[in-house]
Amino acid sequence: MPERGTISSAQLAIMMIPVVLATSILSVPSTTMALAGQEMWATPLVATLPGLLCVWLAFGLQRLYPGETIMGACIGALGKWGGKLAGLVVLYYTVQLTGVIIRLYGEFVADSALPETPLFAIMGTMTAVCIVNVRSGIEVVGRSSQFLVALFVLLASLLFLLLIGDLDPQNMLPLWEGRLLAAMKGSIAPSSWISEYIFIGFLIPLVSNRERLHRHMLYSVLFVVIAMIVTNVVCLMLMGGLTDSFQYPVMIAARYISIADFMQHLEAIVIAIWISGVFVKISFFLYVLSRSTAEWLGIASSKPLVLPLAVLCLAFAVWSADSQLEFARIYGMMGNVYTLTMLLVLPALLYAVGLLKRWMLTPKSKETSS
Repeated sequence: MPERGTISSAQLAIMMIPVVLATSILSVPSTTMALAGQEMWATPLVATLPGLLCVWLAFGLQRLYPGETIMGACIGALGKWGGKLAGLVVLYYTVQLTGVIIRLYGEFVADSALPETPLFAIMGTMTAVCIVNVRSGIEVVGRSSQFLVALFVLLASLLFLLLIGDLDPQNMLPLWEGRLLAAMKGSIAPSSWISEYIFIGFLIPLVSNRERLHRHMLYSVLFVVIAMIVTNVVCLMLMGGLTDSFQYPVMIAARYISIADFMQHLEAIVIAIWISGVFVKISFFLYVLSRSTAEWLGIASSKPLVLPLAVLCLAFAVWSADSQLEFARIYGMMGNVYTLTMLLVLPALLYAVGLLKRWMLTPKSKETSS
């Protein structure tokens, strides 16, 4: 087993907020508006169910295999070789996911702030900082998350408060036209992001006060859903039907702010929100990847694996697409379906197999004891 550390249940719950919101808060309005129209505000509500289901599956696997991560649950449910194969699939997907996050970060910063800077330099510097953070251990990752999430929430709240004067509630009308199918279709993207809560299954064994974890994770999911709803409502009231015309509506919203010709051009707030959130998100997934790889290989320490795995994720980020347009095309709707399959369907199958094995073995153990 890899080296162990401890974090509190509150730290894990707080950590998951930017893990979900960092890459979703900028693009969730345009993505949901394109599919759900005026009902975009309701799409995060529909996405609550997959998020809660992923949390329930993570706790369910922990009940079946106490003290084990999802990697250990794979071996417990599928046996040594089947579990190793399933674990390899999980590791491959985590490399993909981390690479996609790094690429999204690079594309946004290059497009919004540093158009003349090579994309590789933008992605490489962030990856290097995250390597240092992850190698310091889960305690440091947890503490840095607490500070940066406070900054994340403060800046986002400030941004939305400054926009209140420009909001037009008429853009919300008609409030509900019964387009339930459209709302459900628009919820696919938020559902794929919220499904990342399944990754708590890799860190539950490191939580010191697990008796409070259920409650804290529920608060975390609700906070994420409310944040998505507020973001959608603000962008809809501000831009109306034009919301899906912009790749990053929140960035456009920041440009609307103008108070007495003094407070203008606050795009830097959005960039600061993005950087703080993505730093936590990349660190989180890089830690999960290195720890899970060490567990899969049977290595005592995961620290030596952080650098090569980070380089692998960076390489995937660079080679995954030749341009931003191609990247968006590849990781569009089908990417969300693929994510839901890996983060929701696969753990559900793993949990079902674990329950079936327990049910089949329980009668035999009773007969043996009698």
